[in-house]
Amino acid sequence: MKYIKYIILGISLIIISSQSLANQKPIKTSKMTAIELTDSLEKGFEQIISYHKNKGELHQRAGVDVRTFVTYLLSQTDYTKQRLAAVIKKINYETIEPDAKYNVWPELEFWRGVDDYGSTFALNYDGGVLTLDGEEPVVIGRYDNYKSPSDAESLKASKERNAIKIDLEKYPISLLGYYEYKFNETALFYAWIGYLWQAIEGYQCGIKVKTIQNNSIATYSLNDYLDGDFSAFVESDYGDKPPRLNNFFPRKLSLIELYLRASQTGYPFNPYKNYWRYFEKGDEFMEIVTYESTTGIRSGNKATRNTAAVNQIIKHKNSGAALKHITEFTNQMIFDGWEEKLRPLDMPTRMHEHAFDFDIWTGVNWSQEQTNRLPEQRVKKFEEQFNIQLPSSFFHYLRLLNGRQYNKYNRFFPIDDLYTVLVKKFYTIDELENVAKESLPKDPNHLWIGELENEKMLGIIIDQQSDQYGKVVLAENGTIETCDYSFAKFAQYAQGDPKQPEIFAAEENDAEFLKKRIKEGWDYNTSYSYQNAISQAAENNSHEALEVLLKAGARLRNNNHREMPGTYDKKTMEILDKYQKD
Repeated sequence: MKYIKYIILGISLIIISSQSLANQKPIKTSKMTAIELTDSLEKGFEQIISYHKNKGELHQRAGVDVRTFVTYLLSQTDYTKQRLAAVIKKINYETIEPDAKYNVWPELEFWRGVDDYGSTFALNYDGGVLTLDGEEPVVIGRYDNYKSPSDAESLKASKERNAIKIDLEKYPISLLGYYEYKFNETALFYAWIGYLWQAIEGYQCGIKVKTIQNNSIATYSLNDYLDGDFSAFVESDYGDKPPRLNNFFPRKLSLIELYLRASQTGYPFNPYKNYWRYFEKGDEFMEIVTYESTTGIRSGNKATRNTAAVNQIIKHKNSGAALKHITEFTNQMIFDGWEEKLRPLDMPTRMHEHAFDFDIWTGVNWSQEQTNRLPEQRVKKFEEQFNIQLPSSFFHYLRLLNGRQYNKYNRFFPIDDLYTVLVKKFYTIDELENVAKESLPKDPNHLWIGELENEKMLGIIIDQQSDQYGKVVLAENGTIETCDYSFAKFAQYAQGDPKQPEIFAAEENDAEFLKKRIKEGWDYNTSYSYQNAISQAAENNSHEALEVLLKAGARLRNNNHREMPGTYDKKTMEILDKYQKD
C-alpha cells in the first residue's frame, strides 16, 4: 500500500526535526502478556460473533468470512501492539511542535486501507498531512505481499466455500441481499485497535489520536473511541500549546464496549430502526433507545428487564441530535460505573408498539424525505373518509414517508421466501385518495398503494375479518395474487441488490429448481445486476445445474473456459466442451 504526502488548504509541509523526535519521554506500557492479550481478544471476538449469529444477522458463509477477518487481526496483534508503543515514544505531547506558519498543533493519525486495513502513521496539521519516510506500518495489510494462489488452490477454496450451506429457514433467498453486509467489519477493526491502544496505555502520548480511512473522511478517535461525527476530539488546536490530554475514561473498556461504541452509525442515520444501548451495574440494568428521533430510557432490576416500560421520553430535532444525546448518555454511564454489554436477545425490540423496523436509504435526498412526513391526524382522516383501518405498519409507513417520492434506493422488497419485487412508486396520500375513490366501491378488501416496475399494481389486504389482513397483494389484468409476506416484513427488508433465486439455484447446483423455472417460462438469459445463471453455475462448478441451463439453450458469452483452469474444474470443462462451440 502506498501513502502519499499531500497538502490541503494551502498549509505548508511541516518538517519535524530529528532533534525534536529524539526528545522522547518514556511511556509506560501494560504488563499484560502477549498470550493474555490474544486470549482476551479471542474470547471477546467469539462473544461478538456468537451474538450476531444468535440474533440472526450472520449466516453461515458470512460467519466464515468474519472468522477469517478475526484470524487476520489476531495474527497482527503482537506486532501492532509493539508498533503502537514505538510510535508514541517518538510522537507525543513532549515531542510535537506547531506548524510555523499557521501555529496549529498536530494530531496523530493512523491511515488505514479500504478493506485492507493496513495502516501507517502521519501527523495532521488541520488538513496538512505529513507522512514520515522510512517508517514501518502500524498494521500490515491483509493483502500486503499477496501471492496469487495456484489453480489447484483456487479450486479447492471455491469447493470449500460452496460446501458451506446457508440455512434457508433462517435466511430465505429473498432476504439474503439484506444480510450480505449486515456485519460491521470495520467496527471490529476499530474495537481491536482501540483494545491494543488501551493495552499500551496510549493515552499517555497526551495528544489527539485517530484512525482515518484512505481517501475519505471516515475517522475514529482513539481518545474517546467514537466515530468522528460524535467524538469530542475533532477540532484542531491553534495558538498556545493545548493542555495535555489525559485518559478519557476512568477504566479500560472491554472489547465488547469498544465494538458497540464503534458500531454507532454516523449521521444521517435511519431513524426508523429501534437502536438500543444496554448497560448493567450489579443487579441493575439501564438502556437507552431511539426511534423516529425520539429517545427513551428503560431501567430497573435485571429481573424486570423484559417488562420495564420506556420513560424519560425526549423528542430531538433530528436523528443526528438523538444520536449525539445517546453519545453523551453512554459516556456518562461509563463515568458512573456502568458497563455496556451486548443487549440480551429476549428483551423487547421496539421502543413502542408502532415502532416497527424498516430499511430506508438515508443518503441522497434524505432531507426532502424527512419533510415529507404527514401528521398522524391526516392519515386517520383518510381512514375515516373510506371507513377502513389500515394495518399498523402501513399506517406509519405512510405517515412517515408519504409515498417515498424522493428516495430511489432500496426499492426491492420481498414478497415471499424466494422473490422480491421492484417498486416503481408508492402513492402519496393524495394519490391514495384518488385511487381509493375509484377502487374501493368495487373491491373493499384491497387498497392499492403503489406500482411495480413491471406495471403490476401493489396493494394490501384491508379486510380485518380475514386472516390475511395486512398481507401484500399484486394485481395484473384483473388477476390478484396474495403474497406470503405482510407489509411489515415487506417494508423491513427493502434492498438495493437482492439475491435472485435463479442465481442462487445456479450457485448451489439446484438443478430441479432451475428445471421448474424454465418450465414456468423463465428466460434463462435473464441478467440480474450483471449476473446470469449460466455464468454462476459454471464459476461455482455446479455440474447438474450447468447442464440443465446448457440443454435449455443458455451459453457463456465467451468460449474461453479452457483458458481458465483456476476457475473451472475438469468436469465443468467437459460439460462446456459438449455445448460451447466456436
